Amino acid sequence: MNALYSSGDAVRSRAKAEGSPLDASAYEAVERFARVLVRCGFDTHAIAEAFGLALAASRSESPPRPRAGRELPEAPHLVTLWCSSPDYVDDLGNPLPLPARGSGRSVESLVHRIDREMDATEVLHYLLRTRTVRKVGRKYVLGRRWIMLRGVAGSAHSRSIRGLVGMLRTLEHNLLADSDAHSWFEFTAENPRFPVSQLEAFDRLLRRTGLGSLRKLDLFMQHCEATRKLGEPTVWLGVGMHRFQQNVAAAFASRTGKRLRRGSTARRKSSRP
Repeated sequence: MNALYSSGDAVRSRAKAEGSPLDASAYEAVERFARVLVRCGFDTHAIAEAFGLALAASRSESPPRPRAGRELPEAPHLVTLWCSSPDYVDDLGNPLPLPARGSGRSVESLVHRIDREMDATEVLHYLLRTRTVRKVGRKYVLGRRWIMLRGVAGSAHSRSIRGLVGMLRTLEHNLLADSDAHSWFEFTAENPRFPVSQLEAFDRLLRRTGLGSLRKLDLFMQHCEATRKLGEPTVWLGVGMHRFQQNVAAAFASRTGKRLRRGSTARRKSSRP
């Protein structure tokens, strides 16, 4: 297992030195995807052929990757600190408005809690660009307790690659694990005949319960970080949650048709005298 990781690191280092357009996360995603398929029993030549065919089919429809705005993976942790640190919330537990800079309570101080080398100005611009904070007078107010990257060019694409790599790491780890006790958490709940009419209701429920669960886990991770022993080794730990479905096109057509029918009904009603 260590040999696999070492060879992957060597490939990524060589590609970086040669000026490859793929970044380290993209290379890791390709490597791990290939290894997962091999460990599931597929022939390497067949995998290479299928991958080449997939690339050929995708070339005409893939837009150039946006360059604007890199992702800052540390930013969500700053939001957690802002929401959970006793000196950064009011008596009701609401995050306090903060000035940009200052040795006291400020966005800059939160940034330096995470990494003294991070650029506080860049982090603040990132939070503004993702509409996580807004400026009110001379201070900044936290608008939501998570980072939303939908529609944010560059950052959203980098986040997608990191999410893919994280999922592949878990799958590969569990393929190599010799027992359930040594595996990482990976469970799914599936229903083969879920009614399309209830998808929106399910999405609302998942968003409410999922965010609640992730919030509890995030606070537990923050508590463990704050109470760790001096000099204790640490790792970058994360938990992801997503929903999936198979017949996406059929569900999309059904939803689109329902919206069109609603729009037609509304127009008919508005045209009556």
